[in-house]
Amino acid sequence: MKAIAFPLVLTLAAAGIAGAHETATARAYKSPTASSAKPAATHVSGEVVSVEGDKLVLKTASGEETFTATGKAAAELSHFKTGERVTVRAHASEIVGIQAEKTGKKGK
Repeated sequence: MKAIAFPLVLTLAAAGIAGAHETATARAYKSPTASSAKPAATHVSGEVVSVEGDKLVLKTASGEETFTATGKAAAELSHFKTGERVTVRAHASEIVGIQAEKTGKKGK
């Protein structure tokens, strides 16, 4: 009986250690990805209501939305005027990119 029990215990112990290592390894790979995941950028189209400093207010289908800009995006805000249609790409109401929408009118 002892001759069978000892190898059985070793086999079960080895399987338990391997299973524990696999679980810890899987968690180690998932943790950095989950904690460093950024929310996806949102694209919002609308009409410029106002541009003041680093703030942009857009009139969208769901109402007015206010965005803030920093760096390069803040410098681009001065190019847009009230009434102009734009598309804003933002992360949590902070502008990442902005561009004027094409009107589709042909010049003469």
